[in-house]
Amino acid sequence: MTGQGQPPIPLPFQLSRMITSYWVPQSIHAAAELGIADALAGGPKRSEEIARAVDANPDAVHRLLRALVALELCAVGDDGAFALTPLGACLRSDTSDSVRAWALLLGSEQHWRSWGRLVDCIRTGRSVPELEGRDTWVEPSNDPGASTNFNQSMVQLTRHIAGAVAVSYDFSAFRTIVDVGGGFGALLPPILKANPELRGIVFDLPRCRDGARALAEKTGVAGRCEFVGGDFFTDSLPKADAYIIKSVIHDWDDERSVAILRTIRAAMGPEARLLVVEPILPERPGSSPFDAMLAHTDLNMLVVTGGRERTEADFRRLIERAGLRTARILPTPATMSIIEGRKP
Repeated sequence: MTGQGQPPIPLPFQLSRMITSYWVPQSIHAAAELGIADALAGGPKRSEEIARAVDANPDAVHRLLRALVALELCAVGDDGAFALTPLGACLRSDTSDSVRAWALLLGSEQHWRSWGRLVDCIRTGRSVPELEGRDTWVEPSNDPGASTNFNQSMVQLTRHIAGAVAVSYDFSAFRTIVDVGGGFGALLPPILKANPELRGIVFDLPRCRDGARALAEKTGVAGRCEFVGGDFFTDSLPKADAYIIKSVIHDWDDERSVAILRTIRAAMGPEARLLVVEPILPERPGSSPFDAMLAHTDLNMLVVTGGRERTEADFRRLIERAGLRTARILPTPATMSIIEGRKP
């Protein structure tokens, strides 16, 4: 028996629930794309009012709202009006807790079509872009809208991690820190604010320049944070005494990950530090929520970028191959760890 004296759910039904779980992110994506949360920002509305606000079919909107209530993103009152829950408010476009851009990215047609080729990726060990002769990182430059949404989704995710990184490592000995592949630079503001003597540099492709400058202004660190455009495979990095790189190494296979780390090593002085911020894959597979999240993120890397999540031993090997040594690994209150590398 289950809770409240209910009979156990038969195993086929348990599996069926998993099989149909892809309906959930598509429902969330539809809500994000239509702007349902923004339409409800001012307070409860009936479904026909929401439909008018988002320019969609009233009956279909009502059916979507029913699904959002089931997901606890919305609640419905006795008068039939729908309201946002605190969880659903994270789909608003104008809040500090927003993950709307992330919902748009992962629910996009390009993303779910790529996952539709998971079997091909597992059979060949190659990503969808590799199978189709495409470059994962060149395509966004040809679609400014997609590029902006990708970087904005990274800002939204990083915002929830940056504070944890800032309190988990002592940055006080450094004077300059480079965020390698930092996109719009969301990682640095909490670190800079906690260390008033520290200056920051965001290093990424030139297309990130405007977004990085705007975010630095918005977060109040523009006077101590600059953007330098470049490619970490072909260009030298600015000189600094710390190099931090978050959620980049997992995008790449081992050979290209080592190449990135060697670029950093070439810029490092004798006492400089490398700080790799990534989740660490457990050596033994498990079924905890963290295990499930990371296992599927690992598959996502296989499908979308050709990269992978890595164990502690994997990171140590990469860092050693780059000519560095792993000094220590620090946990953070978030799902990430900080892997510190130094010159031998």
